[in-house]
Amino acid sequence: MFYDEPLSIAQYLDPTNPKLQFDVVIFDEASQVKPEDALGAFMRAKTAVVMGDTQQLPPTSFFDQMTGIDDIEEVATALDMESILHLCKLSFPVKMLKWHYRSRHESLIAVSNKEFYDDELLVYPSPSHNTKELGLKFKHDSSTVYERGKSSANPLEARAVVKEIFKHFNKYGDRKSLGIGTFSVAQMNAILEELEIERKLHPELEPLFSDKMKERFFVKNLETIQGDERDVILISVGYGFDQNRKMSLNFGPLNQDGGERRLNVLITRAREKCVVFSNFKAHDMHLTVNPPFGVKALKEFLEYAENISHGNIITTSKSDEPFEEAVYTFFNEKWV
Repeated sequence: MFYDEPLSIAQYLDPTNPKLQFDVVIFDEASQVKPEDALGAFMRAKTAVVMGDTQQLPPTSFFDQMTGIDDIEEVATALDMESILHLCKLSFPVKMLKWHYRSRHESLIAVSNKEFYDDELLVYPSPSHNTKELGLKFKHDSSTVYERGKSSANPLEARAVVKEIFKHFNKYGDRKSLGIGTFSVAQMNAILEELEIERKLHPELEPLFSDKMKERFFVKNLETIQGDERDVILISVGYGFDQNRKMSLNFGPLNQDGGERRLNVLITRAREKCVVFSNFKAHDMHLTVNPPFGVKALKEFLEYAENISHGNIITTSKSDEPFEEAVYTFFNEKWV
């Protein structure tokens, strides 16, 4: 058995050595693998299993040549390329894995299931619908300001997120893992700056920020959060109403082609609870006739988060009882 990056196999394994051939090669997170990097591993195997999600991030060539570029969000998606997963999907048999195991509350996956997976994911229903400990939560604060033309961040929202970080650690300690996701690099940096100040005031909690933790705390933007999951995720939108109380529908990468994939990744990282911080609500987003898919999906997500936080149960699937329907279908097909 051999574990390595696909490109490393091509670089370091002698293709003429018959002992370095494989019966099976398995690509995990294949949506992130460039076709040219995968070719060497393909050529050394009799059978290939290519696993991944085409609704998540493709490889991005931008990060291979980002030196000297100031605005990552504006150009990253323009250089997206299709992955080995996309190419294989065009030519080889496809099997969709429908059972969704990560989310311990259906609200954490409901919008993604509807917007990106055609309601085909089967989700275990949670026995607790209205608990504060599970599910999607929405925290709206209209007093915070997106500093358009200045820091391109929302410092007050960053401060609110940092307060929530310490509230979480004071309550749970190391019993529940925590991660932070942002819509932009600027907002990520604003949170890191606030966090550095606050950590100095609470040295007793410093072990909880250690890299040695099994699931260490992180602050990442939507370009770098893929592959991570935590018990609790805090999402800081950052964008929104500016100092003049004007709001643009520019949400960085979400406005570009493939922006919806980034949103899908960001909003599905939590196992137990996801808290969304924003200075605007869904009804503040006045969409154009043909909005970018990512922006449209963001409005759906915020509207759902607000409703579910107010105790309004919103059905997003085709069936009111998808789990029960799946069990019935299974038994019906097997024995009837």
